[in-house]
Amino acid sequence: MTCISTHQTNKQTDSVSKSKEKENLDKLRTSFEAHVRNIGEKSLERVSASSGDALVRDPKTYVHALLEVHQKYQALVQTAFKNDTGFMKALDKACENFVNRNKVANAGTSKSPELLAKYADALLKKSAKNPDENELETMLTQTMVIFKFIEDKDVFQKHYSRSLARRLINETSASDDAEASMISKLREACGVDFTSKLQRMFTDISLSKEQNDRFRDRLKQTRDDSEITVDFNFKVLGTSAWPLTAPSTAFDVPPEVEPIFRRFQTFYESAHQGRKLNWLFQHSRAEIRTTYVKHGRSGYTFQVSTYQMGVLLQYNKNTSYTAAELMESTKLNKETVNGILGIFCKSKLLQLESGQAGSDGARYGLNMDYKSKKMRQNLNIAMRAEVEKENKETQKSIDEDRKMLAQAAIVRIMKARKTLEHNQLVAEVIEQLKSRFNPEIASIKKCIDALIEKEYLERHADKKNTYNYLA
Repeated sequence: MTCISTHQTNKQTDSVSKSKEKENLDKLRTSFEAHVRNIGEKSLERVSASSGDALVRDPKTYVHALLEVHQKYQALVQTAFKNDTGFMKALDKACENFVNRNKVANAGTSKSPELLAKYADALLKKSAKNPDENELETMLTQTMVIFKFIEDKDVFQKHYSRSLARRLINETSASDDAEASMISKLREACGVDFTSKLQRMFTDISLSKEQNDRFRDRLKQTRDDSEITVDFNFKVLGTSAWPLTAPSTAFDVPPEVEPIFRRFQTFYESAHQGRKLNWLFQHSRAEIRTTYVKHGRSGYTFQVSTYQMGVLLQYNKNTSYTAAELMESTKLNKETVNGILGIFCKSKLLQLESGQAGSDGARYGLNMDYKSKKMRQNLNIAMRAEVEKENKETQKSIDEDRKMLAQAAIVRIMKARKTLEHNQLVAEVIEQLKSRFNPEIASIKKCIDALIEKEYLERHADKKNTYNYLA
């Protein structure tokens, strides 16, 4: 009897000891999570104070600060806590908190994904500072570490797709393999739907190269190439995949390049019955060489947008124009023409001869004494108005996509459940959408009201705050 009694007491003591140990571990994990979150927030407060608005242009400091905190405490969990699952979860929870809500993000969740997308763009864009292939792959993997903690992944997707579009259109990708690797990582993290449009963009670029080759062969066969005095590269982009909008201004193609545009349009539309090309001149670019001023033995080469080309080619006919005259001859709107003239004057390519800059009567003359140390000049600089317009379009697109996703989720849930109470429906919608973004309850309510108006749902006649699905 004594042996049995002693054995039971030992078991009870052991149980109390394990329970106490678990309680202490839970407290330690909670303290660890709070500590990591606090360190992360303070680190980003310092980044915000030292960098401020510069983070929008160069988000590297921000992303590196996030990575530094995560790497430091991940190493601690690995060594001190032997990769304990509870401490790993605490680390993830802390990182998710300060990645999405910090001094730089201003308590919002959309700033971090935007900055991370810009950081990825900087890594993948061709530059003199590009790392070697192995180092770039490591940095992309680190980018995905932070991506894992991003709540509004749809914001990242929207900004990333726009920057990818620019890299593909302007042919500024550092490496096709790196681009493919990043898309593969995103697909692994979020599924095929998340990356299907990104993959289609690559397909369009590949098909465009083949199309250009066929068009060149056709010109040679019909002997039309002798009339073409400019080199060309057309990209045909599918409307459904590319995050591009229609031009905000009219534009008359200059006579120097009009024949090649007309021939390609005829070639494409005859090969693809029922399709119509809509020219996105705001995303096109050109190179122009000067003959009136020289850099050594040759002229200067200017890399310009198609709109800038349209303005510069007017100076083949005359050396001086008013802003109004340039608007009339190019059909560009006032905002676009004034932005272009501002860039040309800043680079000293044009000179303001009379009038007030920005006015229709201001006269701009060609600088016949233009000089620069560089033979090639990039004048294709995004104007502030264009950047602001794109940011507004991006946010509008995000809001519209979220509304459609929320309404689709509501319909799916109600179709399966037939009848559901308001709070339960909201909870299930949040659960379905949280992998893409954190929907606001007020937005879900508006979507429910919209679906009632469209007669997908109705309010229950007898039960308050309850909805029925209408087949």
